[in-house]
Amino acid sequence: MPHTTATPKRQQGAIKMEDRLTKLEALNKTLNPACDLSGLFLPVEAPKQFNVMFVAEMPSMNVPKGWVQGDVIPNFSETARDRFLQDMMVKYGGGSYVTDIVKTRDYPRQPTRDEVSRWLPFLLKEIEILQPQALIVLGKRTYDASFVRFVAQHIPKNIKVDWIFHYSNQVPRKKFEERFVRS
Repeated sequence: MPHTTATPKRQQGAIKMEDRLTKLEALNKTLNPACDLSGLFLPVEAPKQFNVMFVAEMPSMNVPKGWVQGDVIPNFSETARDRFLQDMMVKYGGGSYVTDIVKTRDYPRQPTRDEVSRWLPFLLKEIEILQPQALIVLGKRTYDASFVRFVAQHIPKNIKVDWIFHYSNQVPRKKFEERFVRS
Protein backbone atom coordinates (compact mmCIF):
# COMPACT_ATOMS: atom_id res chain seq x y z
CA MET A 1 0.00 0.00 0.00
CA PRO A 2 1.57 3.37 -1.02
CA HIS A 3 2.27 5.89 1.70
CA THR A 4 0.42 9.19 1.31
CA THR A 5 0.83 12.34 3.30
CA ALA A 6 -2.41 14.03 4.24
CA THR A 7 -2.57 17.79 4.04
CA PRO A 8 -3.29 19.26 7.48
CA LYS A 9 -6.82 20.67 7.83
CA ARG A 10 -5.54 24.18 8.45
CA GLN A 11 -3.58 24.10 5.20
CA GLN A 12 -6.57 22.68 3.28
CA GLY A 13 -8.71 25.58 4.60
CA ALA A 14 -6.08 28.10 3.51
CA ILE A 15 -6.00 26.63 0.01
CA LYS A 16 -9.78 26.72 -0.20
CA MET A 17 -9.81 30.33 1.01
CA GLU A 18 -7.24 31.30 -1.61
CA ASP A 19 -9.26 29.52 -4.29
CA ARG A 20 -12.39 31.44 -3.28
CA LEU A 21 -10.51 34.73 -3.37
CA THR A 22 -9.21 33.94 -6.86
CA LYS A 23 -12.72 33.07 -8.10
CA LEU A 24 -14.15 36.20 -6.52
CA GLU A 25 -11.46 38.37 -8.09
CA ALA A 26 -12.18 36.86 -11.53
CA LEU A 27 -15.92 37.44 -11.08
CA ASN A 28 -15.42 41.05 -10.03
CA LYS A 29 -13.25 41.70 -13.09
CA THR A 30 -16.29 41.01 -15.26
CA LEU A 31 -17.87 44.26 -14.00
CA ASN A 32 -17.26 47.47 -15.90
CA PRO A 33 -15.55 49.28 -14.22
CA ALA A 34 -14.60 46.45 -11.87
CA CYS A 35 -12.95 48.55 -9.17
CA ASP A 36 -15.96 50.84 -8.99
CA LEU A 37 -18.83 48.38 -8.62
CA SER A 38 -17.48 45.16 -7.19
CA GLY A 39 -17.84 44.00 -3.62
CA LEU A 40 -14.85 44.23 -1.33
CA PHE A 41 -13.54 43.12 2.01
CA LEU A 42 -13.77 45.81 4.68
CA PRO A 43 -11.93 47.11 6.52
CA VAL A 44 -9.18 46.65 3.98
CA GLU A 45 -6.52 46.15 6.67
CA ALA A 46 -8.48 43.45 8.56
CA PRO A 47 -8.03 39.73 7.89
CA LYS A 48 -10.52 38.47 5.32
CA GLN A 49 -13.20 36.14 6.61
CA PHE A 50 -16.08 34.40 4.88
CA ASN A 51 -18.54 33.77 7.72
CA VAL A 52 -20.56 36.94 7.22
CA MET A 53 -21.43 38.80 4.03
CA PHE A 54 -22.99 42.27 4.13
CA VAL A 55 -25.45 43.19 1.38
CA ALA A 56 -26.39 46.78 0.53
CA GLU A 57 -28.98 47.80 -2.05
CA MET A 58 -27.10 49.69 -4.77
CA PRO A 59 -24.12 52.05 -5.07
CA SER A 60 -25.15 55.70 -4.98
CA MET A 61 -23.98 58.61 -7.10
CA ASN A 62 -22.90 60.51 -4.01
CA VAL A 63 -19.40 61.76 -4.72
CA PRO A 64 -16.88 61.52 -1.88
CA LYS A 65 -15.13 64.67 -0.66
CA GLY A 66 -11.95 65.35 -2.66
CA TRP A 67 -13.07 63.30 -5.67
CA VAL A 68 -11.36 64.34 -8.91
CA GLN A 69 -13.16 63.99 -12.29
CA GLY A 70 -12.05 60.72 -13.87
CA ASP A 71 -11.16 59.02 -10.58
CA VAL A 72 -13.02 55.88 -9.59
CA ILE A 73 -15.70 56.54 -6.96
CA PRO A 74 -15.19 53.93 -4.25
CA ASN A 75 -18.35 52.03 -3.44
CA PHE A 76 -17.84 52.09 0.34
CA SER A 77 -15.78 55.18 1.10
CA GLU A 78 -14.04 56.43 4.21
CA THR A 79 -16.71 58.63 5.74
CA ALA A 80 -17.19 58.55 9.51
CA ARG A 81 -20.37 56.48 9.06
CA ASP A 82 -18.60 53.99 6.77
CA ARG A 83 -15.75 53.72 9.26
CA PHE A 84 -18.20 53.08 12.10
CA LEU A 85 -19.67 50.09 10.22
CA GLN A 86 -16.16 48.82 9.54
CA ASP A 87 -15.25 49.20 13.21
CA MET A 88 -18.26 47.06 14.12
CA MET A 89 -17.12 44.41 11.62
CA VAL A 90 -13.70 44.21 13.27
CA LYS A 91 -15.09 44.32 16.80
CA TYR A 92 -17.43 41.42 16.09
CA GLY A 93 -15.43 39.13 13.86
CA GLY A 94 -12.93 40.57 11.39
CA GLY A 95 -13.07 41.89 7.85
CA SER A 96 -16.21 40.96 5.95
CA TYR A 97 -17.24 41.04 2.31
CA VAL A 98 -19.60 43.91 1.48
CA THR A 99 -21.51 44.00 -1.80
CA ASP A 100 -24.66 45.37 -3.40
CA ILE A 101 -27.76 43.65 -4.77
CA VAL A 102 -27.65 45.95 -7.83
CA LYS A 103 -24.22 46.84 -9.24
CA THR A 104 -25.29 49.93 -11.21
CA ARG A 105 -24.45 53.28 -9.62
CA ASP A 106 -27.42 55.67 -9.47
CA TYR A 107 -29.04 58.30 -7.32
CA PRO A 108 -30.20 56.96 -3.94
CA ARG A 109 -33.52 55.19 -4.53
CA GLN A 110 -35.10 51.77 -4.43
CA PRO A 111 -34.03 49.65 -7.42
CA THR A 112 -36.64 48.30 -9.81
CA ARG A 113 -37.55 44.63 -10.19
CA ASP A 114 -35.73 44.63 -13.57
CA GLU A 115 -32.54 46.05 -12.02
CA VAL A 116 -32.58 43.41 -9.28
CA SER A 117 -33.30 40.65 -11.83
CA ARG A 118 -30.40 41.81 -14.00
CA TRP A 119 -27.88 41.64 -11.13
CA LEU A 120 -29.30 38.74 -9.10
CA PRO A 121 -27.17 36.08 -10.88
CA PHE A 122 -24.03 38.07 -10.01
CA LEU A 123 -25.01 38.34 -6.33
CA LEU A 124 -25.86 34.63 -6.19
CA LYS A 125 -22.46 33.81 -7.74
CA GLU A 126 -20.75 35.93 -5.03
CA ILE A 127 -22.66 33.96 -2.39
CA GLU A 128 -21.80 30.65 -4.06
CA ILE A 129 -18.10 31.51 -4.09
CA LEU A 130 -17.90 32.87 -0.54
CA GLN A 131 -20.26 30.34 1.06
CA PRO A 132 -21.07 32.62 4.02
CA GLN A 133 -22.85 31.34 7.12
CA ALA A 134 -24.85 34.57 7.33
CA LEU A 135 -26.02 37.41 5.10
CA ILE A 136 -26.59 40.75 6.82
CA VAL A 137 -28.68 43.21 4.81
CA LEU A 138 -27.87 46.89 5.38
CA GLY A 139 -31.15 48.59 6.22
CA LYS A 140 -34.63 47.43 7.17
CA ARG A 141 -36.18 49.07 4.08
CA THR A 142 -33.66 47.33 1.80
CA TYR A 143 -34.35 44.06 3.60
CA ASP A 144 -38.14 44.35 3.16
CA ALA A 145 -38.43 46.10 -0.22
CA SER A 146 -35.59 44.52 -2.23
CA PHE A 147 -34.11 41.52 -0.44
CA VAL A 148 -37.24 39.72 0.80
CA ARG A 149 -39.24 40.51 -2.38
CA PHE A 150 -36.63 39.55 -4.97
CA VAL A 151 -33.62 37.78 -3.44
CA ALA A 152 -34.53 35.75 -0.33
CA GLN A 153 -36.14 32.82 -2.18
CA HIS A 154 -32.85 32.20 -4.02
CA ILE A 155 -30.69 32.00 -0.88
CA PRO A 156 -29.75 28.50 0.35
CA LYS A 157 -31.69 27.59 3.50
CA ASN A 158 -28.50 26.90 5.48
CA ILE A 159 -27.49 30.58 5.31
CA LYS A 160 -28.86 32.74 8.11
CA VAL A 161 -30.29 36.07 6.90
CA ASP A 162 -30.90 39.17 9.01
CA TRP A 163 -30.69 42.95 8.74
CA ILE A 164 -29.03 45.79 10.60
CA PHE A 165 -29.71 49.51 10.50
CA HIS A 166 -28.19 51.12 7.44
CA TYR A 167 -25.02 52.92 8.49
CA SER A 168 -26.12 56.15 6.80
CA ASN A 169 -29.20 56.44 9.03
CA GLN A 170 -29.01 58.73 12.00
CA VAL A 171 -29.44 55.85 14.45
CA PRO A 172 -27.75 56.32 17.83
CA ARG A 173 -24.51 54.34 18.05
CA LYS A 174 -25.78 52.27 20.98
CA LYS A 175 -28.95 51.23 19.13
CA PHE A 176 -26.95 50.44 15.97
CA GLU A 177 -24.46 48.32 17.89
CA GLU A 178 -27.19 46.46 19.78
CA ARG A 179 -28.86 45.48 16.49
CA PHE A 180 -25.47 44.63 14.95
CA VAL A 181 -24.64 42.27 17.82
CA ARG A 182 -28.07 40.55 17.58
CA SER A 183 -27.58 39.91 13.87
